[in-house]
Amino acid sequence: MRWTRRIATVATGVAAITTVIGLSAANAAYTPQALTLPWHPAGPVHSSLAGNGVLYIGGKLDGIGGIGAVDPGTGNLLWMLPADKDVRALALSPDGSTLYAGGTFSTVDGATHRHLVAINTADHTVLPKWKPTAAGEVRDLIAYGNDLYVAGKITTISGVAHRGIGALVASTGKVDPAFTFSADNDVLGLTMAGTRLILSGSFSHINGSSRSNLASIDLANNTLTSWAPAKLCSGCDQYWDVVTDGTNAYVGTSGLQGFLGAFNLTTGRQPWQIVSADGDVQALWLDSDGTLYLGGHFAHWVNSGYASFYPQNPVSVTNLAAVSTATGQPIASFNPRIYKPYPGVWTITATAGKLWAGGDFTGEGVPTSSGGVRNNKLPYIAAYPVI
Repeated sequence: MRWTRRIATVATGVAAITTVIGLSAANAAYTPQALTLPWHPAGPVHSSLAGNGVLYIGGKLDGIGGIGAVDPGTGNLLWMLPADKDVRALALSPDGSTLYAGGTFSTVDGATHRHLVAINTADHTVLPKWKPTAAGEVRDLIAYGNDLYVAGKITTISGVAHRGIGALVASTGKVDPAFTFSADNDVLGLTMAGTRLILSGSFSHINGSSRSNLASIDLANNTLTSWAPAKLCSGCDQYWDVVTDGTNAYVGTSGLQGFLGAFNLTTGRQPWQIVSADGDVQALWLDSDGTLYLGGHFAHWVNSGYASFYPQNPVSVTNLAAVSTATGQPIASFNPRIYKPYPGVWTITATAGKLWAGGDFTGEGVPTSSGGVRNNKLPYIAAYPVI
């Protein structure tokens, strides 16, 4: 997963066996000019990951629900399985043979699978005997070791009480009884740092211990670690996403407005000041060159430091931006425009030579002959090539 959770080795997207390997080009910088793609889904893209030489996507791909694969070289659709509702999370098994998906669906390709499903990546067929269930919306998945970790707005997994977070034995889909953790509210993001599973969300306690929207569990011994960073800001009431480079955890938030923050994985301290935006920061992608890409429904700007309505030195962006993890400064040269500010970008990932953004938007900005920018009206997925 490259320095974070949303890319694969042979295997992981939202999955992980390490946090420092990936498919994206090292030291890549992406142009803010989107490519013209030959295929676009009929509905929003809410999840994505790269692995097995393809780009996997999930969401309301046919206008209702679906899981699919895109050729990252050509942008053509390779296959798609219909679902009866939204697909919000994807993960690959460590050997790349199984794609796991979660969301609000009850059926995939006509077969009953309640909010969780497993797909054979060789022939993209649903595994009929893999039948766990989740009560509530699944928002993130990580395959690590022998388990699949499930996060979301959930209350039970296969009838066993697990508020926000739980674990399945990946091969069987049975609940792992050794993982006994629950939150007091939603868990929306997962990432791995070594053997530590890092959780983000809207919770204030894990197993009764105080944790402000962010916590970590050591999977080597299934213990809640003492790492407990203070809340990023008083109005940061929900952390949408979390990624890590092994030194810091980076979070995107909502509340009175959107923010991006960083916390040292040892001390919990913030290495640089908060980054603010004029809307939620709800998707993160960390590239191997130390650039952090953020997506959301910020309509006009991101700014280093706390800013409300009148930022001092804003970078003009719409729904997609980049920040240096070394300094916490927005990168002004990456300023793509994505149309329809809300709901905006929900997922970001990379393949060799391209940065991909998916969400609920109507198109990307392309230059006009008069020097302006117009909406190309190609919705829901965008690709930005390496410069």
